[in-house]
Amino acid sequence: MKKVIRASEIELDSSVLGIQGNLKQGCFLEILVRIKQQLDAMLSHHCKILVVRLDLHLEGYRPENELMSKFIRKVRKKMYAYYGFKRLGFIWVREQERAIQQHYHIAFFMDANKVRYPDKLISICERIAKAWELFLFTPKNCYYLINRNDSKAYLKAFYRLSYLSKERGKGYKAKAANDYSASRIKLK
Repeated sequence: MKKVIRASEIELDSSVLGIQGNLKQGCFLEILVRIKQQLDAMLSHHCKILVVRLDLHLEGYRPENELMSKFIRKVRKKMYAYYGFKRLGFIWVREQERAIQQHYHIAFFMDANKVRYPDKLISICERIAKAWELFLFTPKNCYYLINRNDSKAYLKAFYRLSYLSKERGKGYKAKAANDYSASRIKLK
């Protein structure tokens, strides 16, 4: 993650998108690009998608992200079994600011023809978090329903997800650990 955008909007793929950045608080371009790629890829496969934003807090510091990778795999497995998904997109970012331990911001992207409300996903995430002695926080207005041709909903969701790209809080990790990860869903 090198390039930092210090602006309130960015142009990606000929689209001007609002972001939660400004002259003081920058956003990492690489994360913004990955968010857009995964939103676009999911919308190329499905006429509407559900985007759900959650936070995961750990009890203590961990230099690596192995727990987050396991969490995503477990959620994916349970969602595939329950809904019969062919794909479940995601992006997560690792942050650590004043607290000793890191926390993660997560966004899931799923086929809204199969699931139109986030209750089941949140329930699955809560059960896994509780079993692993983690704390799952569900922000207010944590989900967006985006139809393929609804640019207004897309722009609102992208703006909200741009928070994940904020510069502040990144970089406190082991050398080999990543500040973020995302699914690798390709355009149809």
